Amino acid sequence: MNEKERTALNSEQMLFTMLTALVKSSGGEIRITENEMDSVTTKDMVMMYYDKNTNEIILSLSLLNTIVSDEVF
Repeated sequence: MNEKERTALNSEQMLFTMLTALVKSSGGEIRITENEMDSVTTKDMVMMYYDKNTNEIILSLSLLNTIVSDEVF
């Protein structure tokens, strides 16, 4: 896939393309347990950044969730 094809993707297509890239970069298989799936809540947020220097997409868990959770309790 080239840059032109990638920029034409809608959100759903981009999500599945990134998921496929993650599986490929992990040797062709990622296993997720039921407990890991069940541990995801609506408070969990994945942030996406693009590093122009390395031409990489960076996915990370939002630090705000941790800060907000700590302040509320």
